[in-house]
Amino acid sequence: MRRTRLPIAILLLLTLSPGQNSDTRAGRPDTLAIQRQASSRLAPPDYQADFTPVVANGSHAVSWNHGHLVSFSIGEIKEPVTSWDKTGKWLFEDRLSFENAVRTYIQDGVATSWGTAVIAASVLNSDGASADLIVEIGKEGIRRVIRTSPFYPIKVCATQEGIVWAYGKELTADRSAEPRAQYPMLREYSLEKGELRAALDRSTVRPPSGVPVSGSREELQLRCNSHKLVLLSGPTKELIEYDLAASELSRWPLASLPDGVDVTRVTGAALTDSGEVYISTYDAPNLKALTRILEIHLNSTGTADWIPIAAIPSQGKWFVLLGSDGDHLVYSRGRGSPTLFWSKPEREVAK
Repeated sequence: MRRTRLPIAILLLLTLSPGQNSDTRAGRPDTLAIQRQASSRLAPPDYQADFTPVVANGSHAVSWNHGHLVSFSIGEIKEPVTSWDKTGKWLFEDRLSFENAVRTYIQDGVATSWGTAVIAASVLNSDGASADLIVEIGKEGIRRVIRTSPFYPIKVCATQEGIVWAYGKELTADRSAEPRAQYPMLREYSLEKGELRAALDRSTVRPPSGVPVSGSREELQLRCNSHKLVLLSGPTKELIEYDLAASELSRWPLASLPDGVDVTRVTGAALTDSGEVYISTYDAPNLKALTRILEIHLNSTGTADWIPIAAIPSQGKWFVLLGSDGDHLVYSRGRGSPTLFWSKPEREVAK
């Protein structure tokens, strides 16, 4: 096993994951040893990297994509957006400062294949007006900005250079409602030219009564690679795929979840280069809680099934999938453990 200590400070957390520090000196079982013992379909990590956690002010998220790690605040900005490469080399940080903006908010962020980061953001100006944005930042600071209003981007992912996809909803000027019943919720943008194409009409996205279409941060997971985009929609309990070459949208209802699994407890997702989709979850917090990694498999009956990859005692340290590196899954074990792991799952075709 290759082990590298990376000289950076970052908090690996999601607000739903109240973790604990791993402490082998106190006689507690080692996280990696537990994983090897209890998980037969997740290979032992062949690479891992240690980080030094710091205390974050407010909600925080970390994303791995295209060989880079991006750290950012969720909600009103409390910390700069920061990026590192796999070797631990610090690349850049930026606080997203805009002229006349009195408040800036971040909904999501992702690294790009060309060494920058793309952020879904919203700003409140000194005159009380708001604007929704997709922002590209890099070593030189803010590089390009697309104003998307009235479209409010909730999730973003990046494919080829300069191309970004966003999932979101339209909002009225006072942010209180949706201005129309029909509009596309998935939109592709060129950072140079603006919107290119769109899909997923809002009128076809129908969560149960009382469930907001935007769900919680954990209930929506958006990932894309060079071939396709995938959206896990907890509010509508479906997996949505968009074929980038054919411009075709496909939708699969999610099969019944395994006992103990809840889409409101999804901690992360990954789309590998070969097209497999994985999520990480945790059970309801209790003494017997498990943390899991599951593959979502599309079967011939038109349903998205769940294939268990790992299900181990959480001990307060949940699996948090940050993304993929080729066909390796990149994950941590909750916010208390500063280590990231790279493991390749064993695949099996669902019957």
